Amino acid sequence: MPTLNQHTERAQRARANGAKSNGPKTPKGMQRSQSASYKHGLYATRGHMLPGESNDEFLELKAQQYAYWQPNGFQPELLVNELVGYLWEAKRMVAAKNDHLHDLLITVTNNAPHCPDQAKLNLDAEKLGVQSVNGTIDRCNARLAFYNRERDRVIRLLLRLEKRSCTSGPSQMSLEINRRQNTELPQTEDAQPVEGSLAEAPYIVEATNDPLPESFPAKPDPEPAPEPEPEPKPEEITAWAAQNLDFKADAIQEQILTETNTRILVLGPRQAGKSTAAAVRVLHQAVHKPDALILLASASGRQSGQILEKTRQMARFMDLDLFPPPPKCEGFTLANGANVVALPDNEEKIRCFSAPSLIVVDEAAFASDTLFSALEPMLSVSNGTLMALSTPNGQTGYFYEKWHQQDSPWTRILGTLEDCPRISEEAIQKLRESMSEETFQQEFDCQFIAAGGQYISLETFRKCLRDDFDLFAPDWERSL
Repeated sequence: MPTLNQHTERAQRARANGAKSNGPKTPKGMQRSQSASYKHGLYATRGHMLPGESNDEFLELKAQQYAYWQPNGFQPELLVNELVGYLWEAKRMVAAKNDHLHDLLITVTNNAPHCPDQAKLNLDAEKLGVQSVNGTIDRCNARLAFYNRERDRVIRLLLRLEKRSCTSGPSQMSLEINRRQNTELPQTEDAQPVEGSLAEAPYIVEATNDPLPESFPAKPDPEPAPEPEPEPKPEEITAWAAQNLDFKADAIQEQILTETNTRILVLGPRQAGKSTAAAVRVLHQAVHKPDALILLASASGRQSGQILEKTRQMARFMDLDLFPPPPKCEGFTLANGANVVALPDNEEKIRCFSAPSLIVVDEAAFASDTLFSALEPMLSVSNGTLMALSTPNGQTGYFYEKWHQQDSPWTRILGTLEDCPRISEEAIQKLRESMSEETFQQEFDCQFIAAGGQYISLETFRKCLRDDFDLFAPDWERSL
């Protein structure tokens, strides 16, 4: 039988072991159990709410999203609820981040009691939170980035559902439901025609010997089909830009906006406003053509991104709603389904697009020939417009060949410094003094200058060619 001392030792060992335990009754164990319950959805009845959060604010956020998206089925409602959850959790994460910054601000303020600049104190507190490796601020930013990615994914799915056409119901007459096209028809296969009248099965009539009536009731005239909306006239584009964007085009910009040919070459000096006019045309196309695909390409992603950024700024100036672009693309989507996508000069990454309505290639003289060989077949079905903007770049390349091609289907638009009122004579003189004559002629006089190692220019060589005789003809050999 254990003695009193043994009972005391056992009790002390039990208390010591209990202090080291992480079982379900300890604080750590209860916290681990609660986290597992949230992870596996055991508290799903609480939704996205946590103790202390306002239920009215959550319901207001949910009502706003339902009013905007107006889901009309199980799948859209499921996506909208998921979107509301991500928005609410992102709001909670931002609040937690601000609380942490407020605590750091108290520490910074205590260390600098004589600093009157509150903005500097706020910046020091934020720097203190960012400098800590794997600190609370970094974890909050990573979590917010995750919520933003999930939010964009759900929005893309909702936009895709809005574009999806009807696949059931009375409007889809070719759809068979229970082996019948119309569920209101009787589901019988042995219906027999009735003499002299319509049978149960539609469009089956038993013929009789009675004479036909002298006249049949006249059929009502079919309703005329709605006339398609006319294409905007070229002069309407400039008026639209002046009214909605406060954009007044100069001579070369007006030609870029109003040209109706599907193949356009624009050769102009630097800073002549070519890319700005192209951005106006891109936004006009996206606004007036629902579900249109507009591609922006260049010799580098940075150049196509400049036209994209100008187009995005103009869309924001018009207070248009901008949505995420197609997956793994750089650009944006408008509410009417039009997509504006920026592309790099990489043939492998741009061959997946089809039927664009407009393609704009910036600095086309610097782009590779493979870029154009990948872009032009996309327009074979849509008969879209291909516009190439550039300054000269030597006497080689796709842009140079098309610009000098005889009997070409391309429309050539040539801009000069005199056509651009934004460049003064003093600025032109300073530019001429700061660079070589060849560089100035190529960058601002729009002349295709031969490369440094080229002894004779291609233009001079072409002037020496003759086509009035054949060098290998027998008569020519006898004359020698």
